[in-house]
Amino acid sequence: MGLLDWFRSSTPKLDETRISQAAIDEAIDYVVKVTDARLTLVNHYRPRLAGPVTRTLEYLHDQRGLMPATRHANSMSWSIDPTLRAMFGQSADLVRTFQRCDMLRDYAASAPAMDPIYTILGMDFEEQQRFGTGLQGQMVVRDVARTALSFSHYRMRLFARSEDDLARAFSRRLFDELALISLERMQAETDARRELEEDRQLLGARLNTFNQRGMGAESFLGEAGAALSPEESQRLLRRLEENETRLAALGSPSESLDRQLDYLAEVLAEPMNYVSVDKRCLHLDSMNAVVDAETGEAVEFGVVTFMRQRPVTRAFVPLVVDRGLIGEGRKLTLENAERWL
Repeated sequence: MGLLDWFRSSTPKLDETRISQAAIDEAIDYVVKVTDARLTLVNHYRPRLAGPVTRTLEYLHDQRGLMPATRHANSMSWSIDPTLRAMFGQSADLVRTFQRCDMLRDYAASAPAMDPIYTILGMDFEEQQRFGTGLQGQMVVRDVARTALSFSHYRMRLFARSEDDLARAFSRRLFDELALISLERMQAETDARRELEEDRQLLGARLNTFNQRGMGAESFLGEAGAALSPEESQRLLRRLEENETRLAALGSPSESLDRQLDYLAEVLAEPMNYVSVDKRCLHLDSMNAVVDAETGEAVEFGVVTFMRQRPVTRAFVPLVVDRGLIGEGRKLTLENAERWL
């Protein structure tokens, strides 16, 4: 079974009423494979992951309902769609983004010509406080705080032939993200253990050196150097004790896999603490400032947040792309002509 095959439409998947046992088993196989295949050596790893994996699959199913409406991307979209107009400064920016996306062009070239192209447009997203004029009743007031949005660094890396397939692929990526977050926690412990062991070796070597200097007649008659002072000796011993305490808290290396399984289960049991999707419905003016419904146009997009060691927030909107917007793409040359024959 290939990676993430468990989430394909041809395999058991989430439905409206329940999650099949086959889907749970396949999800366990996948998440263990992409984090650490040695987790299969831990006693009862399947029962320990079954509940958390089920919780995650249910959560991801609910998150699909928070995806914003799919929009149509074509050469006229900037003029008629307030959402896409808010994301691109001008029509040329929109057209240029789609024409220059190699992954979109490659997908369009490989997909059947009659198939629609669905994708997720991802963007960096910022909310800024600006000061300008505003109305209070019938009076114009200066220095009114207003929230303005900005979008940048557009990317399209997820493609599908239908809206349902796109939503399913979106869920797969969120599941992947939970696996990556689990890996970060596992790696953090591994790094901490390595640093503590290296520190212990250095401290031990230093204490040993000073102890040797304090032994025998050479320590006071020769040139071996001064013995370690009581204060310095106590300081080093305290550091060694603290080091040993922290290592003991991490457990023995033989227990490492068991703890890593716990980390994975903890993340999957509470996926809402690590991955969230929010549908934003706002009214914006021509400067992308948030205004009321009477003075602005309705804009809808999604915001996904990943709680990694450094939290990441991205805006996104699902699209169905007009092939005419993609442009000519790469010119046909003798070197690549064979792929079109």
